[in-house]
Amino acid sequence: MSNRRVRLILVLLGSLVAVGAGPVIDGDLGKLQGRWEASVGKRQEFSVILEVKGNDVSATITPKKGPKVEATGELQIDEKASPRALDWVKFSTPDGIEVPRMLSIYRLDGDKLYVRSGGFNDARPKAFEAGGEGLWSTVMVFSRPAKAESLTSSK
Repeated sequence: MSNRRVRLILVLLGSLVAVGAGPVIDGDLGKLQGRWEASVGKRQEFSVILEVKGNDVSATITPKKGPKVEATGELQIDEKASPRALDWVKFSTPDGIEVPRMLSIYRLDGDKLYVRSGGFNDARPKAFEAGGEGLWSTVMVFSRPAKAESLTSSK
């Protein structure tokens, strides 16, 4: 098994560790920890799952047709910027393909995460308005996954 695949598995397994097992992360980065899900694209044809642990993030993009794409990398955020800035950096796929840096803006609203990206190697957007071409030019709305129903039931 390649080192990148082992690293991806470790990132995914690490996200299952109970809260409080590591250092306390404050601010927006602390609020971003855990799993986020979204359906994106003009016809919601892509499912995106993000797993955030510390600054590390794994992303899985699954189209309704075709193979899924996985990548791991890091988040860099600037809470003082207006709008707040989120950079996707040091991303690569399990086979070692490097993904270009992507500059974004974000907004947290409870269990919703709004992200607007400029696209790979493009300028950071200035507002949460769709524009341009491609998947990354829309406002993506991520949510926390629905809580699983209890497997035990009273009889």
